[in-house]
Amino acid sequence: MEIKIVELKDDFVKMIIKKEDHTYLNLLQYELLNTEGVLLAKYNIPHPLREEAELVVRTENRNPIDAIKKANERIIKLVNVVLSQL
Repeated sequence: MEIKIVELKDDFVKMIIKKEDHTYLNLLQYELLNTEGVLLAKYNIPHPLREEAELVVRTENRNPIDAIKKANERIIKLVNVVLSQL
């Protein structure tokens, strides 16, 4: 995964994520939307052959990068629960 921040404000981030697809991005979007203070979380994959997506997150009274980190921490916990049951 490669990440490039295109725009960053106190309550908004737009980034390009390379080498990821709907599998991870849909889960990240879901977790972000269940994060306190996140008003908007969306991603777009402009073309399936380009291997890059645009992620946009808007928050209220919260740093959007911190919200993304927290969502990823929850994803890791979920994956570990699944792996422990195999």
